[in-house]
Amino acid sequence: KGVAAELSRVEASMSTYMDASDLSGFNGAEVNQWHAIPAEMASLVAQSLALSKQTHGAFDITIGPLVDLWGFGPDPMPEKIPTQDVLDALRPVVGYQLLQVRQQPPAMLKRAASAIDLSAIAKGYGVDAVALWLEAHGINNYLVEVGGELRAHGLKLDGSLWRIAIENPTLGAQSIYQVVKVNNMAVATSGNYRNYYEQDGVRYSHTLNPSTLRPVTHNLASVTVIDASAARADALATALMVMGGEDGVNWATMHQVPAYFIMKKENDFVAQSTADFDSYLEN
Repeated sequence: KGVAAELSRVEASMSTYMDASDLSGFNGAEVNQWHAIPAEMASLVAQSLALSKQTHGAFDITIGPLVDLWGFGPDPMPEKIPTQDVLDALRPVVGYQLLQVRQQPPAMLKRAASAIDLSAIAKGYGVDAVALWLEAHGINNYLVEVGGELRAHGLKLDGSLWRIAIENPTLGAQSIYQVVKVNNMAVATSGNYRNYYEQDGVRYSHTLNPSTLRPVTHNLASVTVIDASAARADALATALMVMGGEDGVNWATMHQVPAYFIMKKENDFVAQSTADFDSYLEN
C-alpha cells in the first residue's frame, strides 16, 4: 500500500494526463507570474533545468506543446504531420531558458505560454521515491521498476547481485541484448523501438529534439544509463537519445556517465559503451 501511495502521490503532482495535477495547474497558469508548486516539484524542476544546461538543451521539459502536437501525449496521433510553419509558431514557447524556479517559497514562473512535460524524469523520480520509502521502512534488498526505469539495492534472496537485462531493440518478440549487474544503482533505458508511429512510410519516434522541434531521425536505437539516482538516469538517457550515437558517446565519455548505446547498422545492431559502463557488464 505504501509503495502504491508513493506512486499515486508523484502521479497526482506531475502527470500531464490529469487535469487536476500540479503540473497541469502550472501549464495553465499566467505568464510572468510566480505560480506556487509543491517543494518536491520545485526541486525536480531545478534538477531538470540544471540537466538542460549541462546537455546544451538536449534534455528540455518545455517540450510539452511538441509532445501534444506530434501525438505522444494525451491526444491521439495527428492526422497530418505538422508543417514547418506550425513548428515555427511553437518555437517561442519551447526552451528551458523560459522557466524560472525558486525553492523558498516553492514556485515557478514562465516567460512565455510554455507547457512543461516531466515524463522523461518523473518515472525515474517515482522509482527513487519508492526506493526511499522502502529504505525508510527497513527494506534494504529490493528491485524497483516503474515503466522500464529501475533501481536496485542490496542483494537477491540467493545472495547474488541484481541482474538487469537490456532489451534487444528489435520490433519482434522481446529478447535480451545484454545483461548488467548492479548494486545500489539505478538503470534507465530510452529507446525508439516501442513508442512510434508510421505515416507515408516514415517512422516518427517519441523522442523529440528540442532544437529541431521534430522526432529524432538518427541511427541510435536505445541508450541505457546507470546512475545512483533513477531520475537523473532517466533524464540523461533521454538527453543522450536526442544527441544520437556519436555525440551521445562523446558527451557521456566527457562527463563520465556510464552509458550503453545500441545503434542500427544496416540490418543489424552494434553496441558501444563508455569506459564507466564496462564494469557493470556481465561477462
